Amino acid sequence: MASARYTLNIDPEDLKPEPPPQRTKKQKLENWWHYHWIQLVVLAVVVLLAGYFIYQAVSRVRPDYQIALVSSLPVPQQVTDQLETGLAALGQDVNGDGDTVVQLNVYQVSFAEPDWGDAPASDVGQAMGEMTQGYTQMAESTVLTADLSAGDSTIFLLDDPEGFQTAYGALSDLEGVFPQAENSMEGVVLYDWSACPALTALDLGEYTNALGETMTGQECMSRFVVARRGFGEKQPETLAQDEALLAAMTAGAAAR
Repeated sequence: MASARYTLNIDPEDLKPEPPPQRTKKQKLENWWHYHWIQLVVLAVVVLLAGYFIYQAVSRVRPDYQIALVSSLPVPQQVTDQLETGLAALGQDVNGDGDTVVQLNVYQVSFAEPDWGDAPASDVGQAMGEMTQGYTQMAESTVLTADLSAGDSTIFLLDDPEGFQTAYGALSDLEGVFPQAENSMEGVVLYDWSACPALTALDLGEYTNALGETMTGQECMSRFVVARRGFGEKQPETLAQDEALLAAMTAGAAAR
């Protein structure tokens, strides 16, 4: 209890707490923003992402066919764009939306061991290159595995069919039957791009490579083969239409 000498001359009014200051609307808004701005930013990001995905789902054109192009080297965008257009001319409007659309699912995956040359192991540039290459391969392989699991692509364009088959064992003969030996190439049907009249007749334009050289899209695609994947008992609904497109692509060609 406080001593009487300290409280003797205190006015009781002085003991009353001062009323809190009245804040203006602007001050109240600033105070609210100070404590809630993070939540608002997070909410805005979530709304934007949701809107983006909804827009993508609504505006995306439904493809009639999906073809996987698996390449160890980059394939120029202009080549893949013209390839989609050219292959669409070989197909039909199977989903009835008025357009024939071929979607090319491009995966840059190398099945060979990377050759980093004679650079010393301590070279920073080499280490960064290895790390970047490793992450890129991991990401591309993950998406390719998802494609195979979902059965999106039936027709495959491959520049290393043996490496692909060793890694995934997904290729089959024309009837969809897998080789008896696991991941074997025995019985797998392959068509060289250059042996398919319908493919070599496509206009794939020209492009400039990394060395500044002018090349044609046909030169880029000449290293590829056409293959069919098998499904066993789990066959997609689009299998019959995909087989018809495969037949059109390889018409007049002899398999390897």
